[in-house]
Amino acid sequence: MASRAKLGMGMNMINKLFRFLFILATSILIIQCANQLPPGGGEVDNIPPRIIEVIPIDRTKNFNQEYFELIFSEYVDKRSVQEAIFISPPIPKGVKYEWSGKSLSVFFNDSLKTNTTYTITVGAEVQDLNNRNKMVEPFTFAFSTGSVIDTGSISGKIFDDNPSGIMIYAYFNKDTVANPILQKPDYISQVGKNGKYILPGLGEGKYNVFAFRDKYQDFFYKRNEDEFGVQFKEINLTRNKPENINNNFFINIEDTLAPKLSSVIMSDRNHILLEFNEPIDSSLVSSSNFYLYDSSAQRKISLRYFFKGDARDKQYYLSLSDTLIVGNNLYLHLNKIFDKSLNESLNEITSITVKDLPDTIAPKILKITGTEFGDKVDYDNPIISVKFDDGFDLRNISESIKIMDDKNVQLKFAVCRIDDASFVINLKDKLRQKADYKIVLDLSKCIDAVGNKIDSLYTHKFTTVSELDYTGVIGNVESVVDSLQSYVVLRSATPEKKTYTQKVVNKSFNMNKILPGKYLIWSFIDSNVDKKYNAGVVSPLKYAEEFQFYPDTLNLRARWPVGDIIIKFEKN
Repeated sequence: MASRAKLGMGMNMINKLFRFLFILATSILIIQCANQLPPGGGEVDNIPPRIIEVIPIDRTKNFNQEYFELIFSEYVDKRSVQEAIFISPPIPKGVKYEWSGKSLSVFFNDSLKTNTTYTITVGAEVQDLNNRNKMVEPFTFAFSTGSVIDTGSISGKIFDDNPSGIMIYAYFNKDTVANPILQKPDYISQVGKNGKYILPGLGEGKYNVFAFRDKYQDFFYKRNEDEFGVQFKEINLTRNKPENINNNFFINIEDTLAPKLSSVIMSDRNHILLEFNEPIDSSLVSSSNFYLYDSSAQRKISLRYFFKGDARDKQYYLSLSDTLIVGNNLYLHLNKIFDKSLNESLNEITSITVKDLPDTIAPKILKITGTEFGDKVDYDNPIISVKFDDGFDLRNISESIKIMDDKNVQLKFAVCRIDDASFVINLKDKLRQKADYKIVLDLSKCIDAVGNKIDSLYTHKFTTVSELDYTGVIGNVESVVDSLQSYVVLRSATPEKKTYTQKVVNKSFNMNKILPGKYLIWSFIDSNVDKKYNAGVVSPLKYAEEFQFYPDTLNLRARWPVGDIIIKFEKN
């Protein structure tokens, strides 16, 4: 009995010891995990994470290990890191990850190729745990499994409002030009907030390089979905010229799809609101591109007017004079609708539910504006835009308009139709600076599709600007090949994105009548002589036009033109 009692006491002590060790181990684990949680209170963490050490060190030769290691400056989100690691050339069987605090070991699931330079890129999408701060720029290092390491590189910058996360894909061009639609890249990098990138560790030879906002992160280019950038000339790395710099990109979207109707709604008995899946080129559209068909009455119905009015983006109105029968089967037919890329729509037929609400409202002016700030009118090239909320016959609109100065002297003008509810007035003579004028419209001549009108005159006063309201930019463009035609583009840094473009003559430009503000200025070589920048094509490959930015933002003040701006195309 005594032996059993002693044995029981011993077992109790062992159980207590196990419970103590379990609680101790759990507490240590909780404390370690707690170290990765955001701190409670205190200053907001705005410091981006950094890679402070890598193993092996950059440009290591004769590398024969099964893994590499990354050490971060702070705790980072593991998933964001693992999704941001790109190995070039790729490892066929992939890798596996082992974490220890701020350190990550990446093990290869496959043997590395002999005598090969590998490049490891950690993209800028890596986030810290505290405040989701992202790395400022990608981190890249290289090592070689042989005694020689490739030292070639391609670098540049993405010029975009939001470059962070854009991928750089490079393809070694052995015999044929790369097709990113069908093949994955040989080398990969990613862009940070500053837009800069570098592809190091490249061998001699020709390369095709693209920038993609890869929507699905599948390493393939998808037309109409992924934004793209194309190199502007052949890239050939040689022993004497192993670096290719200033391989810069704009980001664009390729549109090869025809526009389609996404909705058709009758707003009242005589108006149909159309909405397309993308913006269309309304300058190529009129009411003749549409008609209604009443299958119950076996009747075709013409439409009178097509216009924007107060519709939102991608929306337009149609109006008709005929009365439709509620309950009949009605269909809208349309054809030859073009989008901004001139893709032509197929013939579409859409059913409509008839609405019997009568239209009793006469056309109303939505706005009258000039081309300058504050809706003022340019004295040198006076243009006035007029927009109504409903369509009407504009063929004789000039007879309903009078434009006069402050002494009631009438001015000569011409009217240019935009759609059936808006037009532009071009005055034939220059106006006085900082002077008052007025436009008078006879609204009784503005009769909508069912005869609604207002028997009154509408008077709108406007003022011209002064040359003292403007600023300017003067400078030179230095091109590698001076015989090439080039243009200068001045674009405001504000959300309005006001843009001025001028052809370079004798290597110089003089842009005047610029509204004050902050601007970016750049130049492009117009290789295809179409007076606008060409972004190139991914497949079949067509190079983009070369461009170069002036490095600083210009702060342009009224009456103080900025001179001596030099934009230089570097020889690469």
